[in-house]
Amino acid sequence: MFFKRKIESWNKHTKKIMDSDIVIGENQTDRLKFLNITKDTLNDVREAGKYLLPFKEEMVHKFYENIMSSEHLVNIISKHSTVDRLKITQQQYIEQFLEADISNDYIQTRVQIGKVHSRINLTANHFIMAHDLLVQFMISILMEKLYKSPNKMMRLVIAIQKLATFDKQLITNVYTDATFQSFLHEISWMLQDITKLDTSEHLINGADTQIKETQSVTAATEQMSASIQEVSNHASEVAERTEEAVQAADNSRKVIDNSFYDIEQVDKTYEHVMENVVQLGKEIDHTHEVINVIKEIAEQTNLLALNASIEAARAGENGQGFAVVAAEVRKLSEHTKEQIEQITTNMESLQRVSTEVTERMKETGTRIEKSVVGSQAAGKELENIISVMHSINYQITEIAAMTEEQSSTVEEISDRNSTIFDLSKNVQHYAVETAEVIYEISKKMDNYRLSFLKTNVVENEKDIIQIAKTDHLLWKWNIYNRLLGFGDLQAEDVSSHTACRLGKWYYSDLPSKVKDKHAFKRLEKQHQAVHDYARLALEHYERDNIEESRSILTELEKASDAVVQCLEQIENDL
Repeated sequence: MFFKRKIESWNKHTKKIMDSDIVIGENQTDRLKFLNITKDTLNDVREAGKYLLPFKEEMVHKFYENIMSSEHLVNIISKHSTVDRLKITQQQYIEQFLEADISNDYIQTRVQIGKVHSRINLTANHFIMAHDLLVQFMISILMEKLYKSPNKMMRLVIAIQKLATFDKQLITNVYTDATFQSFLHEISWMLQDITKLDTSEHLINGADTQIKETQSVTAATEQMSASIQEVSNHASEVAERTEEAVQAADNSRKVIDNSFYDIEQVDKTYEHVMENVVQLGKEIDHTHEVINVIKEIAEQTNLLALNASIEAARAGENGQGFAVVAAEVRKLSEHTKEQIEQITTNMESLQRVSTEVTERMKETGTRIEKSVVGSQAAGKELENIISVMHSINYQITEIAAMTEEQSSTVEEISDRNSTIFDLSKNVQHYAVETAEVIYEISKKMDNYRLSFLKTNVVENEKDIIQIAKTDHLLWKWNIYNRLLGFGDLQAEDVSSHTACRLGKWYYSDLPSKVKDKHAFKRLEKQHQAVHDYARLALEHYERDNIEESRSILTELEKASDAVVQCLEQIENDL
């Protein structure tokens, strides 16, 4: 006799429990209660395992057939593991799942799965789809095996779904927390790197210096251009005068050539005169000889006249006429003697003059000879001078041309420098814009980081210290950017070292393992110094004492580095 078995209502299978009889941590117990998971649920899962475990390998095989159809998942597997290894892990998961022994070990295995998925960057969507696929296999097998027992089928299927949902929620929650933590750390590290970008000030100041330098270069090129133009004018003037000097030298050479010809002619005339002077000397000597002969004749005549006078006296009257003649002859002889003496005196004077003239002529001859030699040397030297002056004139002409080229080049440099000046102004403008953009990006990233902090993803003291370090560096970064003209931070905003996030953390109820650290005790003084320097820097900035504020910022950097070192030491000691 056949009868129809009554199927239980779905309300019975989904009835809300008042409390879970499984206790394992506050959070996990709440989840079990929310999903209506009890020990009976776990027993149903174990009972379902009797039907599912025989198909364990087949389910895993079909599971990875689907997985391997996704190129993205294949890339993740090939990068971090192998399919064979993952199949073994998947079978172990199914076995543990169907054992349904929710304990700390069970929870930790799911936590580890979530962390691994986060580490390999498997998205939550892919994990959920893959996990649902495995549950789909299990439900399909149960429905096939238990379709004749619908109430049991519903009970076991719902039990599988409940525990699978618990696993999925636990794993994705860990995955999300781990991913958020990873994002938080990445953002913190990126923000810490951004706070090291102190090049904005150097870039802006460098552009400003470059602008000043280009202005100096422009002034220098203008002066240089004026100097070059002046040199060019002088060179042209010198070239013209040198050309005139060359023409004058050529004319001088012609005059010297003519003078040299005249000197040569004088030399020849001198030689002829010298010959005449020598001949005159010879004639004077010959005249002396003639005078001597005449003198001898006069003496003889005088002697004859004396003898004639004696004979005339002896002749008496007859000799008177002869005596007169003899007297006249004697007078003539005396007169001749006197004239000969005068002539001799004159000839001696003439001889002296002739001798002196001869000596002078010899000296003149020597000088003329030297003048001829000197004129020849002067002619050669003048030719060399003219040659050198031609060369100088050519070089000066070249210099004049070169100065014109230099003037053109300087003008080109001036034009290029003007372009550099414009580019430097643009660079300075873009540097300021870039610095401001970087600052705005850091603010947005910090807001993004703070949104992660609101999700309570911080698990331990190391995470808290890492957050505190990032907070401090961002705080200092805001000071730095305020001195660049960004933001609206005021001196009174940084006066208290207990009101900032780091101060609130420092003076909060911390465990002794943190407070007892030597680095923690040193932190307070350094942190207070940072605030003092920041306040002073901003006060000077607000009074437009820019250089003084920058100087104080250097001291702030030192104190800030000390704060970071203390935080890192605390983190390493934990």
